[in-house]
Order: sequence, then structure tokens, then C-alpha cells
Amino acid sequence: MTTLANKSELNRWYALGILIFVFVVVYFIFFQGFVDEHSLLNEEIDNLEQDRREYTQLVEIIPELQRRINTVKANVGDNTSFLIADSYNLGTPELTRILKSIVSENTSSSSECQIVSNTPYKDKNPEQFEKIVLKVRMRCQYDKMLNVLLAFQEHIPYLFVDNLNLEQRLIRTRRNQKPTHPKLEVRFDLIAYLNKPVKIKKKNAKK
Repeated sequence: MTTLANKSELNRWYALGILIFVFVVVYFIFFQGFVDEHSLLNEEIDNLEQDRREYTQLVEIIPELQRRINTVKANVGDNTSFLIADSYNLGTPELTRILKSIVSENTSSSSECQIVSNTPYKDKNPEQFEKIVLKVRMRCQYDKMLNVLLAFQEHIPYLFVDNLNLEQRLIRTRRNQKPTHPKLEVRFDLIAYLNKPVKIKKKNAKK
């Protein structure tokens, strides 16, 4: 009887062990993938929630950033308003190239509009920003000169014309030949600005 009881007890343990083994196998076959996927989904949800909070914070500060940008633009202008150069020595050839490019784009030949001279001039009384000045002398047909002046007005970076002086002349190409189309003798200062605020020294500053 004792032997039968022992065998019966042993069989129950074997049966329990087999049941546990079957349960583990079934778990890994049918439930492990689901649990892993569920865990990954929970992790992704947490990450998305974190991203949402960060984006919400960014959205909240956008109006303040836009206000600051508008303030800066109102005070110093947009960078596109200035020459690319960051020094006088680089700004002068840049403005010269712009002048020649505008004249070339608005004429079909040098006989219609000619740049006689363009001399750099150092501004002795800078104001808010350092500026580049070219003292320009040109000889152009009226309509071509008008197109050039309009191109100056529409150009980016901004260009300014000062001390404009126009004088009409009749140009003879050969002796005793009838005058050709009347041309304008034009003198003006062409101005553009560098994005370099000027530090103005106070006259009453103590030495």
C-alpha cells in the first residue's frame, strides 16, 4: 500500500510538472508575442505623449518669438536689406558689381548707357549702419536711364540714390554728322548699407 501511495504521489508530481511545461509552451507560443507587442505599444504611447508635451511647449512660445522677430525687424531691418559683405573693402566691389549688373540688364549695348566712372567714397558721418557710397557718372539715353533708376528702386538689397544731377547733351560720333539720340549726362551717389551697426561716440564723453 505504501508503495502504491508513493507511486501515486510521484505520478501527481509528474502530471503537475507536465501541466506546468505545457502551460509555459502555450504561453510562449500564443501569449508572449502579444505581451511583447503590447509592451512596445505602451512604450510608443509614452514617447508620443512626451513629444506632444514638447510640441505644446514650443507652440506656446511661438507668439513670443514672433513678437521678438518683429521687434528686431522694426529696429534693424531684414538681413536681405543689406549687402552680403561685412566690411568696407568687400562692400565696395559688391556694390560696383550690382551697379554694372543693373546697367547691363537694362540695356542691349554700351552705346545706350555707359558707366563713365564709379568712384568709392568713404562716408565721414555714418549714422545707424555703415554704408557704401559710389560716386557714379553715366552717359545714357533717357529711357534707359529711367529703367536703371527704377531697377535701383526695386533692388534687394536696398539701393539709394542721392545728389542726382541730370544734364542733356547731344552726342556727335563723327565730324559734321547729325546728332544721334540725345543722351543724359548723369551724376549721382549710389548708396547701400552693410549690416554693421555704427557705434557713435558721444561728443561730451569724458576723456
